[in-house]
Parts: sequence; structure tokens; C-alpha cells
Amino acid sequence: MMMQEQSKAKQASIIAMTAALYAIFFFLSYMIAVPNFTVLYLPIILLGVFPLWFGWSGLVGSMIGAFIGGVYVEGLPFYLAWIEITTAFIIYSLNWLLIPKKAAEAKTKKGLIMLSSIYALSLFAGTSAILWQFAAVGLFPAEVAWAFLLPTFGLNLPIVLITCPALIRAVSPKLKTWGMYSGNFAEWRSLRAKS
Repeated sequence: MMMQEQSKAKQASIIAMTAALYAIFFFLSYMIAVPNFTVLYLPIILLGVFPLWFGWSGLVGSMIGAFIGGVYVEGLPFYLAWIEITTAFIIYSLNWLLIPKKAAEAKTKKGLIMLSSIYALSLFAGTSAILWQFAAVGLFPAEVAWAFLLPTFGLNLPIVLITCPALIRAVSPKLKTWGMYSGNFAEWRSLRAKS
């Protein structure tokens, strides 16, 4: 019983911390923005590492942080905050599901290539999704939205490809020793099945 309470407390702490970090990174990103759209998307760094570090709790926290960023940073109405939430969910989920255990260690050349490919795929999918959603609800004309796709992707890709593997190598070992490392989706599921 005591172990379960600590686990719930740890999960709540992770959700609060990831939501706060996501909102802060969102705010920092807004310095390079056009009306209602953040071109430099620094939360992509968090969406690249949080799935491996925090699993389900990190996903919930990232979605809350995306809501906060959408409403309070980008100035989206509450009823359109789902756009940022959906984008965070897409990128986070793709990274969590697709990154294999070997690549998650970011130690070998093959692992880094695989990790980079997955980051590029999830970033492209997320960027496409948010621009499509913005065009669908009328925040941008479709031509303008699609004109942002490649520049936004190109600006954010080097950031995620450099920063995420470095963070994984530096922070993951410490999180493992603290018992906070979740791993990819398959690892997370197997850990839950054991407990």
C-alpha cells in the first residue's frame, strides 16, 4: 500500500514537472514566432527525451504543458488548445513507440542513425499535423501553412538531432539509478506487467 502511494506521488510529480518544463520551453520558443504559430519549437527536445525517461506520466505532463503553451503563450482560445495537445501527443507517441531499446541508449553509430531517423519522422509528422490543424480551423490559409512546413522542420531538426542524443547519454544513466527511467513503450509495458 505504501509503495503504491509513493508511486502515485512520483507520477504526480513527474506530470507537474514535465508540464512546467514544457510550458517554459514553449515560452522560450515564442521569441521566434509569427501570429498564432511558434516557428522555433523547443519543446521538441522534451518530446524527444521525455518518452524514454518518464513514459505515461511524461505524456500527460507534456499534453498539459502543450495546453498551457497554446493558450497562454500563443494566445489560442481554450477551444483550440487541442491543436497543441494533439501535436504533442503525435510526436511523443511516435518517439515512444518507434525508438528501439538499442537506439535509446544513443551509444552506437547505428543507434544514433536510427534515433535520428525516428526524430526526423516524428518532427515532420508533428509539424505537418499542427500546420494542417491550423489551416483546418482557419488560423492560417492553407497556402501560408504549407509554406511554413519545410522551413519550420529545417529549423527544428538540427536542434533535436544534436540535443536529444546528448541529453539521453548524459541524463538517462542517472535516471536509471534513481529508478525513474521508463524506457521505450515496450520496456514500459514489460515493467508494468511485472509489477
